[in-house]
Amino acid sequence: MNHPYRHPLVDPIPDRAIELKLEQLAASYARQAAAGPPGARAELDRYDVPVILQAVYEWGGYRYSNASNAIAAAKRGTK
Repeated sequence: MNHPYRHPLVDPIPDRAIELKLEQLAASYARQAAAGPPGARAELDRYDVPVILQAVYEWGGYRYSNASNAIAAAKRGTK
């Protein structure tokens, strides 16, 4: 089955423009990302430790870091 819509994170299209938009989005949210205890953000910056945003998939009350695992759980109908 051929779907006209492709999700840019699950079904990447080899298009540098999309990749750049995602990088810009990640950079814009990096400063807002939770850094733990107060002052942790400054420490992370001081030691040049980047904040990495990661997709998390939620289904049936469980969270998955891998899209394939979330899809498999949904197909099984496990809740």
